[in-house]
Amino acid sequence: MEPAKLVLLCIAAVCGFAACLGEVSSLVCPEAFTLGRPKAFGDLPAPVLGPLWGVIDFVYPATIVGVALAMASHFGHRPSVKAFFFRKPLLGHAVFMAVSSGIAGVIGWFAVRSGAYPIIGPLRDALLPERHAILGAVWWAGFGAHAANLIGGITIAAWIWRKRAVFERMVRERE
Repeated sequence: MEPAKLVLLCIAAVCGFAACLGEVSSLVCPEAFTLGRPKAFGDLPAPVLGPLWGVIDFVYPATIVGVALAMASHFGHRPSVKAFFFRKPLLGHAVFMAVSSGIAGVIGWFAVRSGAYPIIGPLRDALLPERHAILGAVWWAGFGAHAANLIGGITIAAWIWRKRAVFERMVRERE
């Protein structure tokens, strides 16, 4: 039961952040969701599409990180860790994703503006040239958040694996 709680907690934390990122991205560059995505949801406005696509984009990576954390906190002979223990680390994980996506967005804005990373494909012609840098910033922010999710998930899993060794020593000392 605890592994399932942990996976759901991780999905809630990461997808909650993803919905916020999608909302901010849709307000900064609505074209990323109205022109750059398939018309899967009809003609909904960009502020509605942003959180929807944010959650859709992050639900599988969040599940993978949640399963990795569940494995690191429950498998093996060491004492298991309850899902409740992960509230603060997952909040920190969401903050790490936010900072990383912000930095990546700024880098993307400069990269597209300088011409090092041009917008190609149908969006190049459909979007005004002065909006290309903003679109690049939104795309790079999403990529930065995905990278931070992977790095943060691996870091938390390694940290909890080591923390379980500390818990095991504490249990042995009490005996």
